[in-house]
Amino acid sequence: MKIVKFTVVALFAALLAVGCGDGLSIDNGKEPQTSDKGTLSIAQLNIDCRIVESAPEVGLDSAKRPMATRATTEVDAFNCQIINAMGEVVSEFKYGERPTEPIELLTGDYIFKIQSGEVPGVAWDTPVYGADKGFKIMRNETTNIDEITCSLMQIKVTVAFSPDLKERLAPETKTTVTIGSNSTVFSLTESRAAFFYAPMVSNDIEVRVSGEYAADLVNFKTVNVSKEIKDVKVGQCSNILFFLEHAADGNIEISVDLRDWITDEPVICNVADLVTESEWSEGGNEGGSEGDTPAKEDPSIVWDGHDIDKREQVVPGLDVDLIVEASAGIKEFIVKIISETLTAKELANNSLCDTMNLCYPDQSFDSLTGTVVDVTEPLTGLGFVVGDQVINKKYVKLSISTFMGVLSGVSGPDAKNHDFEVTVTDNNGNTTVKTLMLKTGK
Repeated sequence: MKIVKFTVVALFAALLAVGCGDGLSIDNGKEPQTSDKGTLSIAQLNIDCRIVESAPEVGLDSAKRPMATRATTEVDAFNCQIINAMGEVVSEFKYGERPTEPIELLTGDYIFKIQSGEVPGVAWDTPVYGADKGFKIMRNETTNIDEITCSLMQIKVTVAFSPDLKERLAPETKTTVTIGSNSTVFSLTESRAAFFYAPMVSNDIEVRVSGEYAADLVNFKTVNVSKEIKDVKVGQCSNILFFLEHAADGNIEISVDLRDWITDEPVICNVADLVTESEWSEGGNEGGSEGDTPAKEDPSIVWDGHDIDKREQVVPGLDVDLIVEASAGIKEFIVKIISETLTAKELANNSLCDTMNLCYPDQSFDSLTGTVVDVTEPLTGLGFVVGDQVINKKYVKLSISTFMGVLSGVSGPDAKNHDFEVTVTDNNGNTTVKTLMLKTGK
């Protein structure tokens, strides 16, 4: 382990002259009274910066992955702040321009904060380092801060695929990584690291892979799977490595190496259950012998991460993502809303209607007036896929999570049922109907 230290040593002398008015005051011949002040010295401050230089290389054997190394960074540009107990910044300067003379402060508790920059929600190859150190100022005494360790103030994430898996994935395959409200997309060839803001002490990383996979390198089939990596903390690096345990049958496992750069202790997280859909092992091959898993509906309509055939309670943060697949391409996609409170009248108040045509949103139907209406603009504003984003597509993700707030807002505290009847017809005339069943209130 290489640790680069930045040491600045400056010699200084502080002459405290009794009676000169700096620390004493004389009031009409009375005894001198000391002031409620002390000083802070950072002239001999050493900065130890723990920095990740590079991400581990891709490999099938986690034991053979190289350790990350440390690298130098320019700490003179780091911003320093002295913050009092009320949260007020009483002094601010660059580390390279820090005072060599003692800094006079009122007695009390303070925090010395040093940081290389502001922490963005998520950014590529943009690490931010920093530290907070508490200290106390005593009357007529000098407090010294001699050493501070700056560490990564974000969660670093890399995504990579082993060569034998990579060749079985379509080039447009992508991995979406989300921490809190921040997301970014890794392409199949992305080698950069993403640095995320950590909103909580313990954070969950959502990893979602979507694209096409073929175990036989020929017959590609759409896949969309996801998993959460639990209990990831600020300063940790999550190197997500996708690899095939047995390339021939397509069994996939994922290893996540979480390394805490502050303690340098590795934490291994096994995420072997990420893949739950048969496409990964089938690789797009149709049919099968008697006794095999029943053929999947085509078109198929599923609620990602949930059982669409069961009614579920609407709770804050509920993700409602419908995954629609049609091997022949989608010809018609209709969503009909049957709700005790989100009625045709209520929908009309929001420029919507109760029977929405996602392929041709200008041909949607409003049962309240018995007329055809155009809901292209409001649906697009809600983030719905419409028109060319649906027509002839073999895979569509319809997210109606933004609808949940509207649903709860108009439903009140009493128990109410809300059904979304989804009808999908492919270009061969095959039709599948599924009803998403939700409930609000108690």
